[in-house]
Amino acid sequence: MKKGWKLLLFLIVPAFLFSCASKKQSYGYKVLPPKVKVKKNDDYEEVIVIQKDEYYEEELPVYYKKSGKKLGIKIKNDRDIKRFIYFYAVKHKKYTQRVLERANLYLPMIKAVFKQYNLPLDLAYLPFIESGFDPYATSISGAAGLWQFVKGTGKKFGLEINRYVDERRDPYKSTVAAAKYLKYLYKIFGRWDLAIAAYNCGEGCVLNRMHYGADDFWDIKYSLPEQTREYVPRFIASLIIIKNPRKFGLYPTKSKPIKIKKKVALSNISLRKLSYIYDIDYNLLKAYNAHFRKGIVIKGYNLYIPTETSFKYIPRKVSYKKQKSYIKHRVKKGETLYRISKMYGVSIETIKRLNNITGNNIKVGQELKIPIREIAYE
Repeated sequence: MKKGWKLLLFLIVPAFLFSCASKKQSYGYKVLPPKVKVKKNDDYEEVIVIQKDEYYEEELPVYYKKSGKKLGIKIKNDRDIKRFIYFYAVKHKKYTQRVLERANLYLPMIKAVFKQYNLPLDLAYLPFIESGFDPYATSISGAAGLWQFVKGTGKKFGLEINRYVDERRDPYKSTVAAAKYLKYLYKIFGRWDLAIAAYNCGEGCVLNRMHYGADDFWDIKYSLPEQTREYVPRFIASLIIIKNPRKFGLYPTKSKPIKIKKKVALSNISLRKLSYIYDIDYNLLKAYNAHFRKGIVIKGYNLYIPTETSFKYIPRKVSYKKQKSYIKHRVKKGETLYRISKMYGVSIETIKRLNNITGNNIKVGQELKIPIREIAYE
């Protein structure tokens, strides 16, 4: 009898340990190891991966389903939602961690704007899937900024795009434009899942797929373009992760909210020079002023100064003689001293004096020193 028990234990315990090793529990999903086959050659054995990213089909937990409640979105036990939860929380966990930390720079401002426009605050997380909360993000189709506006839609909702400024990358103005656009879409569809789908492919795209008896996104999902078909599940997956980061082993660093002082620039100045004058980290300043294409603040456009308390920075007094107070500009075809002086907001005589130019002629490719004046504020 004892021998029988020993034999039974000998068979059961290794099988149990093997099953534990082969099925790894990862943040609510049992992730299987990749299936492989071994191709034998004369000199070596080559391991070939047959299938990746496999996971068991499981019911979405109840607290996941609450994530779309405020938006009135029905969260179904949809395979695409689970696939994107796996994609963000397991496969690309480090990327997701970085995005959640970067989101801290913009979320307070985005939520404040959406509150002003009476929009659900959960929509503030759309940039997670649009741009990864990176204002410098640009898609293959040319969409740009936190909210990934294409030029036509951006201009329609009040964003200026020219040689020196692209307001699709302005974190505040693009958020106002996004709020207006989302509100416009909601008026058309009366549902946030359809409005979110239309944000991706346009209102016409969704309207053309609506048929008799179709009430929500799930009714028309498989008639939509592939990118839009995945867009709403991707957003729901990101919302589930953002609402429950610790359940997925994500612990983004919580930084103190940064207060931003918004001003209209009264003169042109380089962001690098501005970071020196106000003793602000240059990369942080760039993160809030990505709309200035060449790193030069342009007179008349919004400038955002990050500060922990209020706008109490005392500008350093910069002497042109003691400090390097100019930037370099390489002359392009068609440019004149007059055009360059208007571009940077300095007089022609000042440029000529700094560059020892006697006449008014400049050559293509010539490098000019452009003095940068200290910017003035109210």
